[in-house]
Amino acid sequence: MSSDEASRLKSDLALRRRVLWLGEMELYEDHLSITGWRWTGAMHRPIRLTDIQQVEKWVVSRGVNFVIRPDGDRDFYCRVEDHVFHWVKELREDDRTDVEIRP
Repeated sequence: MSSDEASRLKSDLALRRRVLWLGEMELYEDHLSITGWRWTGAMHRPIRLTDIQQVEKWVVSRGVNFVIRPDGDRDFYCRVEDHVFHWVKELREDDRTDVEIRP
């Protein structure tokens, strides 16, 4: 998973119950990448699209609005600050991921 290629989509991101300053999520051809800063330093977490079991979009005005459920890893409860419906569209159109919208 090389991030030398240009991302298709990029958004500011916050994680629930995990400190992440200047968090960002980027979508590439074969993976998405979560980056930012934690107490221990820089964080870079690539997740292959084929490893994502499900993505949930929660319809809320505050708090968590996006959940990523990767295979064999703990879930990422996120607040996608902008372009959340672009994420839904991109991932819904990709046969490798299952997207669910929850009230």
